[in-house]
Amino acid sequence: MGPQIRARALGLANLKLAGLAAVALFLGGCGGSEARVAEPQVVRLGWHENCGTRADRLPITTRRLVVGKGRWRVDLSFRNEMHVPLNVVRPHHPGQTWFGLEPFRTTSLQEVRDRAATGAIHVQTVADRFSPSRPALIPPGHGWSGSFAGPGGLPADVPIRVVLGAFLPPGPITDRFLCISEKAVRLR
Repeated sequence: MGPQIRARALGLANLKLAGLAAVALFLGGCGGSEARVAEPQVVRLGWHENCGTRADRLPITTRRLVVGKGRWRVDLSFRNEMHVPLNVVRPHHPGQTWFGLEPFRTTSLQEVRDRAATGAIHVQTVADRFSPSRPALIPPGHGWSGSFAGPGGLPADVPIRVVLGAFLPPGPITDRFLCISEKAVRLR
């Protein structure tokens, strides 16, 4: 079997995405969408979630989502409280990540689990700017705080989750994982 990637809905057990097909699906969209585009707005989120386990925490604080005309920005911070360093990677795309936003049909965490299990996670809007610069390696006890932003309109009236990663601990490439927010936001 080819490489696998784990997706972690914050606070949930690890989820496996099947093989190289999952990686390809991350890069593509769902096709045409008839969803209404969200208007410019600032949404204060104040989310506090953990993408790790109780023993190996990866706490993430998502402060706000700023939606403009044709661009969006997420302000957040995270800290590696795991016992190992984490590389931030996107295989075959040097200098890029899967930090971005992903629309879902429902707010159910079961949908996150089901989509991850079937390889149907498609990061729709991927960040192309980081301030400060994108983290590449996060040693234990260190973190990153800032914003990431990307192009594109966001759909209105659908649950949108924040996606971070892929994070790669020491070991095989198959151990890499994404963090998918447990909470979702609906834009107007």
